[in-house]
Amino acid sequence: MIIKDNKNRLLIFFFYDRDGVVDEYIPYMLEDMKKNVSEIMVVCNGKLNDEGRAKFEKFTENILVRENKGFDVWAYKTAMEQYGWEKLDNYDEILLMNFTLMGPVYPFKEMFDDMDKKDLDFWGITQFYKTDFDPFGTMEEGYLPDHIQSHFIAIRKSLIATPEFHSYWDDMPMITGYIDSISRHEAKFTKHFGDMGYKWAVYADAEDYKELSHQPAVGMAKKMVAEKRCPIFKRRSFM
Repeated sequence: MIIKDNKNRLLIFFFYDRDGVVDEYIPYMLEDMKKNVSEIMVVCNGKLNDEGRAKFEKFTENILVRENKGFDVWAYKTAMEQYGWEKLDNYDEILLMNFTLMGPVYPFKEMFDDMDKKDLDFWGITQFYKTDFDPFGTMEEGYLPDHIQSHFIAIRKSLIATPEFHSYWDDMPMITGYIDSISRHEAKFTKHFGDMGYKWAVYADAEDYKELSHQPAVGMAKKMVAEKRCPIFKRRSFM
């Protein structure tokens, strides 16, 4: 599916902070992102202080603060349940994005304009490259497959409005920990739908870096920005 002009895009933005504090990099990022979407929903696990809520209200009135349960996976699931499939199926694209990104270094419009020209069912910004082993011991395959990193996944109508996509979320089990979120969603999503024949790609293609790092977005952050024109970098790069 190729996205045309007058795109109807929904951004579901996941946020978490132990104290409910929204740091300034988030409104900076959303300010640029809002130029490319028609609607924003913020879903927050746990606390959101008054100042943080005021920052989000500059972009949307649709703010859901929920129990800190199920990590980002169940935050997205809860947000989609609030909309319902009848409404969600009408969006050209749904973006699932979280607070672990920083940027943009380059306008997001560059990325959207480029990806709009590609015949895809879903896409992302960066990719985790396949390992020959399973570091968590939780993957059915016995390894971590190639997958779009879940800090940003865009899903197009050609996948959104399908029984396969609906059942993926309707049947999602409770996520009880970080490793659980990887094995049940992040490392699963791309292969699950790719194996069904749905087409995917990433914007910042780092195939030539994969022998150096399984996740160049973290391991080679500077090169990704400078050489791949990746518009974002990870907070984790500073940790």
